[in-house]
Amino acid sequence: MVCASVLVEKAKDLEKALSSSARCIEARLDPYRGDLAPVLALLEQLASRKTTIVTIRSASEGGYFRGDEEERLDLYLRALKGRPHYVDVELSSPIAGELIKAKGPTKVILSKHDFTQTPGRETLESWVREAIALGADVVKIATMARSWDDNFKLLSLVGKFERPVVAFAMGPMGLISRVFAPLMGAPFTYAALEQPVAPGQMGYGAMEAIYSSLGVYGDLRSLADMRDALDAVDAALMHLLKMRLEVCREIGRAKKALGLSVYDDARETEVLKRAGDFKQLFDLIVQMCKAVQLVAP
Repeated sequence: MVCASVLVEKAKDLEKALSSSARCIEARLDPYRGDLAPVLALLEQLASRKTTIVTIRSASEGGYFRGDEEERLDLYLRALKGRPHYVDVELSSPIAGELIKAKGPTKVILSKHDFTQTPGRETLESWVREAIALGADVVKIATMARSWDDNFKLLSLVGKFERPVVAFAMGPMGLISRVFAPLMGAPFTYAALEQPVAPGQMGYGAMEAIYSSLGVYGDLRSLADMRDALDAVDAALMHLLKMRLEVCREIGRAKKALGLSVYDDARETEVLKRAGDFKQLFDLIVQMCKAVQLVAP
C-alpha cells in the first residue's frame, strides 16, 4: 500500500487528503500552529474512509514540532480520540511508552530516522528489536542512502521479525528501496501527496504509476479491489499527464527561442497515428499541450 504523506499547515491540507484517491494518508501534524479542533474533526472523517497514520514528528528527527514532549503527548492523545489506524512516534522519544499505554485500538509505529547515513546491519537490527521490546505494533526504519548497498541493508529487515517492519533508504540513491519495500512484505511505503516531506520521496502518482506498470493491481478479486485499482491507475494517469504538459511547456519555450511555430502538423499526425484506439483521447491531449505551448513564457 502507498501511504501519501501530507504536511498539515492548515485544515485545507487535510481536506485535500480526504478528497484524494490515496487509500492511506500520513497526516503530519507537526507543522500545524492553529486551533486544533477543525483538524481533529477532519482526522476523524479521514480515519472513517482511509487508512490513517497520525505523526507529530519531533525536530530531532526531521519534524517541525517546536513544543516540549508533554505538549506533544497531549496532541497525540487528542488525536487518538479520532481513532486513526496508526500513530507514529520516534523510538527514542520519552513519550513512546506513554503513547503505547494509551493507544486503545490504534496501532503504534515506533520509528527511527538517520538523515546522515545508514549504519551497519547489526545496528539496524538492534533498533528493530528495541522497538519490538518496547511494544511497537509496527517498526519503521528510514536512513540516508550513501551507497546502493544501503538499500539492501534496509530491505533485509522486512519480513525478518515477528512484527511488521517498514524499512527504506532516503535520498536519491534510496528510491529503489521505497519501491521494493511493500513488494517484499512491508505493510506500506510512503509517497508525497503534494510536496515531498522527506529526502528522496516520490509523488503519490509517480509511485502508483510504477506499481501499475509492474502489474501490482492485476489480481482483482472483488469490486472494492477493482475500484482501488482504478483509483491507483487514475492517480498514475494524472501524474503522467502533468509530466506531459510540463514537457510541452518546455518545448513551447524552446520553439519561441528558436523562432519556430507552435503548430507542427506532421508531428501531430505522427502522435495521433501512434495513439491507435485512443486517437480521440490523444487529440484532446494534443490540443491541451498546444495551448500550454502557446502561453509558455
